Amino acid sequence: MDNSDTIHTLFVEVLLPLNLKNLFTYRVPVELNEEIIIGKRVSVPFGKKKILAGLIFSIHEKPPKDYEARYIIDVIDNDAIVDQNQLELWNWISNYYMVSLGLVYNAAMPAGLKLEGESKMVLNPDFESDNTILDPKETILIEAIRSAKELSITQATSYLKAQSIHKYVKSLYLKGAIFLKDDIQKNYSAKTASYIRINRDLANEDQLNEIFNQLEKRAKSQLKALMTFIAHYGMDGECEKTILVKHEVTNASINALVDKKIFIQEKREKSRLQFSSNENPIEELNEAQNQALIKIETGFKDNKTVLLHGITGSGKTHIYAHLIEKALNQKQQVLYLLPEIALTSQLITRLQEYFGKKLLVSHSKFTSNERVEIYQAIASGESYLIVGTRSAIFQPFKNLGLIVVDEEHESSFKQHEPAPRFNARDTALYMAHKNKTPIILGSATPALESYYNAQQAKYHLVNLTKRHNHSKLPQIEVIDMKAQKKQKRKKGIFSDTLIEAISDAKKSGKQTILFQNKKGYVPVLECNVCAWTPKCQNCDISLTYYKYQENLRCHYCGYKQEVVNQCVTCGNKGIELIGYGTERIEDELSLYLPELSIRRMDYNTTRLKNAHTKIIDEFASGKIDVLIGTQMVAKGLDFENVNTVGILNADHIINFPDFRSNERAYALITQVSGRAGRKKDLGKVYLQTSMPDHPIIQKIIDHDYLGMYETDLNEREKFNYPPLYRLIQITVKHKDALELYKLGVIAKNKLRTYFGSSLLGPEKPYVGKIRNWYILHFVLKIPNQGGLIKAQKAKLSLAIQELEKAKEFNKARIIIDVDPL
Repeated sequence: MDNSDTIHTLFVEVLLPLNLKNLFTYRVPVELNEEIIIGKRVSVPFGKKKILAGLIFSIHEKPPKDYEARYIIDVIDNDAIVDQNQLELWNWISNYYMVSLGLVYNAAMPAGLKLEGESKMVLNPDFESDNTILDPKETILIEAIRSAKELSITQATSYLKAQSIHKYVKSLYLKGAIFLKDDIQKNYSAKTASYIRINRDLANEDQLNEIFNQLEKRAKSQLKALMTFIAHYGMDGECEKTILVKHEVTNASINALVDKKIFIQEKREKSRLQFSSNENPIEELNEAQNQALIKIETGFKDNKTVLLHGITGSGKTHIYAHLIEKALNQKQQVLYLLPEIALTSQLITRLQEYFGKKLLVSHSKFTSNERVEIYQAIASGESYLIVGTRSAIFQPFKNLGLIVVDEEHESSFKQHEPAPRFNARDTALYMAHKNKTPIILGSATPALESYYNAQQAKYHLVNLTKRHNHSKLPQIEVIDMKAQKKQKRKKGIFSDTLIEAISDAKKSGKQTILFQNKKGYVPVLECNVCAWTPKCQNCDISLTYYKYQENLRCHYCGYKQEVVNQCVTCGNKGIELIGYGTERIEDELSLYLPELSIRRMDYNTTRLKNAHTKIIDEFASGKIDVLIGTQMVAKGLDFENVNTVGILNADHIINFPDFRSNERAYALITQVSGRAGRKKDLGKVYLQTSMPDHPIIQKIIDHDYLGMYETDLNEREKFNYPPLYRLIQITVKHKDALELYKLGVIAKNKLRTYFGSSLLGPEKPYVGKIRNWYILHFVLKIPNQGGLIKAQKAKLSLAIQELEKAKEFNKARIIIDVDPL
């Protein structure tokens, strides 16, 4: 027999969007052999009753040894929805961050592209069964479809009681008896719009005059609708029905003209993606920026990651725009990563001026349908600039020509919950290295690890030391709050110096930003007799008081309760407010300076889609005098009229118990300070603290990043912390505190046999219970050497597997976090 006629039995490894460590082997019905491609989705049986949509990860001809492979039910897609590059990226994330491939798949794909689906069969109304020879089982299928009107492959399997029915389906399809209807996208529906045009059969002047005369006598509102359309769109134009209504035309008059066949209405698909028509030339770079650009391109030619260390206001975005323009002109795609959604709105406005229809935005506030359309647009391979937060790393890039990671020091690039706990910056570095894509990391306060890599010549360092347009860095005035209190100069939570500065800014037509990294009204209510505080029922944390919602709320699980006015322990009615959040700052400032227009920008005021954009636009237009915010206001925002910045409590930032606290304090305070005086006027920053002599404050005043870097690096060398060591955090959770303590001892003994003194813990974290799960942490320190890190991870995987097999851990959870932040 000719080898070309040999029928191969194929098997596929299927990836399911579940927290399972293994791929699953399924057998391919011979009739579907030609449709099997890596990256397509298939519907498969899973367990006794479930049918899931999984992804074909690999194809081979080896049957599993330990069990009989079940058949796939159906091939869902006509074309692959995931390419080999994406699968390799997922595999790297799974291996590096020690997480199941299924959870990576679940995080990477838009919801509308990963749910169950299969083809449905419907009868061809023109099929004549009398003239066609049918197999008995084909006849049963035809009758079943006729009765049900449409039938899925799964339903057909139960009718025929056969494991593989694809040969009968394929035969009926080829005989013209049935059509196959794709039913995969119940969770994705294309957006449609109704378009209106004038009936082209009414084009001659006599007919139109007759219509005008009739409408003039009987239907003046319809005449108005017709005349309005012609005035705006002419005889040959068209417009969306919703837009025509905005011209003070009623739906009823439009519908009447459609019924009279004067208007033709057509429903068509419409993209949800919104593009700007602007494409203005990018401003020329100044001399310092131009020199930086030349050095950046030198780094790219040497195939090195470029670290752009540019002070706040130095015009880093301007340089990025020139690099982006070059890549887009070469028909390449560009990924621009940002740490926060709050940053995207203002940046997008700037970039739209240059790149218009080439710009796509990708972040979590979009609907499922919008995400699918963004995914499909990028997968088309067209040259786009994709601006997004960390989830944008999973887009199906084609011919990626440049990656920009802005504010690269930000911890928001790290995913904490749920898994996969990946760092988007580090994942972008892997992508760039693997595909030889130029990548630039930019920050005014680079991550200590990034700057260390630059000092070791692993990265190509480029410095920008002058502000754009010759503006100067703001002056920082440290206000000693202990002295303020002693001298009775404090006004509530404010120093008199800051109140006066805010008032002066208003008088001179300038604006102020106030920073406090706590939302709500106060973080703690406390009895002034016995120090009782209301705590969350599910978490080991005090409830935050929200004055405007009149409730107490947990920031970890969302638990709420009514405000308490009496201590539940001693009955005392003296409940004090301890500390302050953004709500209290807004409330107290309005008492001292009632003439001000004040707004907050924190999680609670920006939860709705486009809420960030609205607040930022109002502040930029001058409608708001004072913007109070959490760290959302610290990152990359550019307001030319801000000359005053107030940092309400630097102590909380500096004293946070973490080996990165100095680095983070320097970065956060410097970034917030950088919002002041970005144009012509000299900015002023007021830093309230009870520790004015703290070393990190002096370095912030002197803008001494290098001093902070050297001091912190020396400390980390002594105690084996990054960048000289890598960290892996192992978390054990249980719903019983006593059981968790016992498990901690077992886990410690097991892990110590593998890692000895490299393992620290177990330790109870700052918040020891979240959502009714009690928590213990271990930390593994590994010297930063590639081979050793890989070997230690392999040992850790083995140790965790042994722990999970132990019956004591049946009700426990073990979580691994590689490179925790």
